[in-house]
Amino acid sequence: MTALMKIGQESLPDRLVTGLSKIGLAMKSRAWRRKGRAGIGPLQIQVLTFLRSRPNHSATVSTIARELSVKLPTASEVIRTLEGKRLVRRRRREIDNRVVTVHLTALGAKAGHVENRWPEILASATKNLSVQEQVALLSSLVKLIRALQLQGEIPVARMCVSCEHFRPHAYAESDKPHHCDFYHVAFGDQAFRLDCPEYVEGPAEDSSNTTDSHKAVSMAQGLPTG
Repeated sequence: MTALMKIGQESLPDRLVTGLSKIGLAMKSRAWRRKGRAGIGPLQIQVLTFLRSRPNHSATVSTIARELSVKLPTASEVIRTLEGKRLVRRRRREIDNRVVTVHLTALGAKAGHVENRWPEILASATKNLSVQEQVALLSSLVKLIRALQLQGEIPVARMCVSCEHFRPHAYAESDKPHHCDFYHVAFGDQAFRLDCPEYVEGPAEDSSNTTDSHKAVSMAQGLPTG
């Protein structure tokens, strides 16, 4: 067996999974190392980061559980722990006291920013890629996330490609082929959003098999399906 054949024994998808796993492992390891120093665990950091991303820095407990793909009791326990550290505070809605809203405190916003520096670290790393490579990576991530979403492996991601407002390839022969009905603007692949506050989920798609899922993703992006 030649050296080239040995190198090629592992399939390309397997190598991609290995690469993504290494990034995930690095993120998890760093989070656990920082937990030992600061006492804030990975899931707690995720809650703080999610709340920081919200327009008003707040969300209901059920929303937090859904977004982080954890059970409601788990989310509630994490939030209680964060509240004990004065990083969040809970309030019951006046119109319906059964609904509990979690608000990020100033201390929590600071702690979440300090503890979760991965967005900055990854952003710095992606600067090693050319603009074309960054756009290609973004498009690939959109397709990968959408496929996982269609398979039911992750919660709904507020992405352009699954949004009611998204019109793929509305403008042929343009460097900004897509259209957003909400903002009434044309945009290109480099402007794809992965977490849009104006997201409205589009019609449900049949993801009964992998082939259909991949086809649905490609169609959503206006890409060839063959």
